[in-house]
Amino acid sequence: MRVIKKINHNVVLIDDEGIEKIAMGRGIGFSAVVNEAFEESKADKYFILDTKEKTKMFSEMAAQIPLEFIEFAEEIIQFIATRIKAPLDSNIYIALTDHIYFAIQRKKEDSQVSAIMLPEMKLLYPEEYTAAAEVVELINQRYQTELGSNEIGFITMHIINAELGEQNSLNGLKILEMTTLILQLLEKQYHYQFDTDSLAYHRLMIHIKFLVKRLIYQEETPTENFTFFNESFKLTKPYITAEAIKAIIEKNYQLEVQENEVIYLAVHLARIHYK
Repeated sequence: MRVIKKINHNVVLIDDEGIEKIAMGRGIGFSAVVNEAFEESKADKYFILDTKEKTKMFSEMAAQIPLEFIEFAEEIIQFIATRIKAPLDSNIYIALTDHIYFAIQRKKEDSQVSAIMLPEMKLLYPEEYTAAAEVVELINQRYQTELGSNEIGFITMHIINAELGEQNSLNGLKILEMTTLILQLLEKQYHYQFDTDSLAYHRLMIHIKFLVKRLIYQEETPTENFTFFNESFKLTKPYITAEAIKAIIEKNYQLEVQENEVIYLAVHLARIHYK
């Protein structure tokens, strides 16, 4: 191992046989010398991010944020990983660490932040939302703050972005925005008659979430056997509603919705129980 750069007193960027690593530990930067050997045992922990760009971003962040918060954020991320089934992109180490630190600073300054689509998040991403709520509780306990539902929303977004492999929230927010639009149309068409506790309803929510994701990322539509489908099905409320959803997506987002997706969505709607 050799030293590439001293980030600060507690963080050093090193090269380990061609792999860039971020070494962290109390005071390790004092004795580190650029281009000279670095003893592995000196650091308490090492971060290896999957691109040089992320390593550079993490290094820059680590130069500005106290080690205490970086270590706490790592604990939080490990906690989230135990609650979420999907793998998390390494960018969460940058985005969430930065967010947690500045969220605590904002709260100390009594500044306000806006809530973002909390009901939709809770409905569409229950695991992520629950994990975020627990994270906020952990932050409040550690730093004697009173972060609330707004922070649950923001942290939920960071988890969603990590699942999507996104460095920013644009696509994650677009998924939520499009999904919210679809739910509003469904509520209007069905007058809030859905049995939201039914298994079919939860399957519909999952389908809508992945439908929107496929459209935004231009992923291939899954092939399904729709041999049961006939012209009379086009006259049913589920199919008419699915067509209305297609129209509103294509109008508002200029995304093509294939007929296969319309039928598949209509099938999910047809399975739902009503109150």
